[in-house]
Amino acid sequence: MSERTSRYVISADAHCNVPMAIYWCTEDLAHWIEKIGYPQYKECITSNSISGRHLIYLDASVMPDIGITDFVHIKDICAQIRELLGLGDQLLNMPVAMRDPMVAYLDFRRRTGQTTQSTCYKEFVYKYRRWFK
Repeated sequence: MSERTSRYVISADAHCNVPMAIYWCTEDLAHWIEKIGYPQYKECITSNSISGRHLIYLDASVMPDIGITDFVHIKDICAQIRELLGLGDQLLNMPVAMRDPMVAYLDFRRRTGQTTQSTCYKEFVYKYRRWFK
């Protein structure tokens, strides 16, 4: 779990069913990739410093850039990521998906900075509620 994000934000997000995977550090994500059957890609995750907050953008177009080139593996890993984030096929059309508050929040969480680290899902939805009408 990320050390920069407060316990309050993580706890509040857990109550709102935000996937806790977005708080994984690089080592947690590398362990997960091994657990789902791809230990050969642990180094790809760690050498590229990919953490849970990057999961929303870790799709088939990015995988070859980080060293995952087998198309069958790419399809399976992308499906596993969508399942992990609870998003199904929503990410296939990102501009439309951004209308969903959870997708928008996951995108928001991938950034760094004090505001991002201290904003929980409920606060985000309230602050940006005009986006989701």
